[in-house]
Amino acid sequence: MSAGIAPAFALLQAGDATGALGLAQVVARAEPANARAHLAAGIALRLLGRLPEARLSLERAAQLDPGDYAAAYEIAVAHQLGGDPQRALAQFKRAAALRPGFFAAQFSAGLLQFERRDWPGAIASFRNALAIDTRSVDALLNLGQALIEAGQPLEGERALGEALALEPVRAEALHAMGWAQHRAGRPAEALANFQGAAAAEPRNPDWHLAVAKAMGDIGRHEEAESAYVRALAAGPDHFLTLRTFGRHSVARGNFARAATLFAEALRQQPGDSELPMFLAQVELLQGRWQEGWAAYARREVRVRHEQSLAATGHAYRVAKIAELAGRTVTLAGEQGLGDTIFFLRFAPALKAAGATLRFAGDPRLHSLLARTGLFESFAQGAGEALPEGECILVADLPSIAPDPFAPSLRIAPHPERVARWRAALQAAGPRPWIGVTWRAGTPPVEVAHALHKSIPLASLCAALPPLGGTVFALQRNPEPGEIDAAGKALGSAVHDFSRASEDLEDVLALLSLLDRHIGVSNTNMHLAAAAGATADVLVPFPPEWRWRAAGTSPWFPGFRIHRQDRERDWTAALRGLAP
Repeated sequence: MSAGIAPAFALLQAGDATGALGLAQVVARAEPANARAHLAAGIALRLLGRLPEARLSLERAAQLDPGDYAAAYEIAVAHQLGGDPQRALAQFKRAAALRPGFFAAQFSAGLLQFERRDWPGAIASFRNALAIDTRSVDALLNLGQALIEAGQPLEGERALGEALALEPVRAEALHAMGWAQHRAGRPAEALANFQGAAAAEPRNPDWHLAVAKAMGDIGRHEEAESAYVRALAAGPDHFLTLRTFGRHSVARGNFARAATLFAEALRQQPGDSELPMFLAQVELLQGRWQEGWAAYARREVRVRHEQSLAATGHAYRVAKIAELAGRTVTLAGEQGLGDTIFFLRFAPALKAAGATLRFAGDPRLHSLLARTGLFESFAQGAGEALPEGECILVADLPSIAPDPFAPSLRIAPHPERVARWRAALQAAGPRPWIGVTWRAGTPPVEVAHALHKSIPLASLCAALPPLGGTVFALQRNPEPGEIDAAGKALGSAVHDFSRASEDLEDVLALLSLLDRHIGVSNTNMHLAAAAGATADVLVPFPPEWRWRAAGTSPWFPGFRIHRQDRERDWTAALRGLAP
């Protein structure tokens, strides 16, 4: 190193970036080809946050001395700080190639590869780093997690075990080992490591959150709640704790607390696409209509519609009902069939106020809705292809309707369809005719806020023999073998009438004829209400807001509700089906 530049590096080591920059610039002006002067200036500029200038100085240093690993490394750091991980990774690799024993370059490359989910690359880089420093807990910790992500859990846990052997109370290593065990379906083992991490760093909400989740998974719900409280105490604004504690509160039936947690989480991240539906569900379950519908208005499909209209210079506004007299309004069915039928129960209030109504939505609904006499015309339209102009999304109707408990639309089934299905029922067996469904909705693994409903088929059918008569499967798209399994559980034939679900007119006619209709909440329940029939509704816990937290549903008078309990046991609910 030139004697003239040594003081600049000494100042950098002492933390005086401004002084170092001044000295380095003096040397660089006097010796323009001094690569170390440009290197020192670049490091100082980077420490001062002047990244564009830092990169220029560092790149000049690398041009003057292409074999200098330090220049390549510092260029990588500057690119990383500047938000360019791809160039940063290339320079870290270059620094490592120039100096094979350079631990920092190998480790930094591994971290970037980990962030990019390049598991093979990250594993290779961390192993290269460990070849240089076999006792690096950080390298072992990251290697273990990369191996697990790459589908090598045994090797991953082995690396994490080595990290813990070196630092038994290292919180990150304890948490990583717990995470690996939890992911492998061993929450009881994971819990001890999560508790160790929380004890080592009690002010870290992530560690307490991990404890809470593991406690919940092994059924220690009261202790889980205490851990959630500790996580919130450690980080009152910790978004993941707010959201996860809210989900836990819903699962335990504390809907008021869940609403508070979800509302705060939504304040933290107002752009979250799932939280509005979580919040709407618990507010509506509590009968807090104004708050519930306000949250529902922030659902993703409405946000997309608002953005689509805004791009064309228009705005989406839900007019007050008194403003609709004499206006033509398109009601757009932006949700599923059952939801659309449900929300359209609020449409008669608009017509009574003097609006002329059109419907844009799934064509399978058109013939049914035509018989209500509500609509002047029909058009296809759903999702993002919603009509412009005077348009109200059907799920926004409750927010302007005067009666929150408006009755279902009444839709008479076609007489010829009724005759056809009556003949099929009579041919199958004696009354009472009992129709069953056991699954509906979208699994939460696909959509987190989805309302997925299911009941074990064998348990349901085993509860039906006391009812007598003939049982019909109305399940849409039954899985292979399900009808046979239903018959074995029942002890007699279950007739497959799932073909009726292919046409809503057939479903409507069939439901009008059944003596008992038993199943989870689905489109059939809404059609049964429209046909003037009732049903036995099997409601999983936590309940969907339409079925309320207890008692009967004001939207489905006469429907008998059988509730799964908070511990997810259907025994009492199924016992209630007996005559």
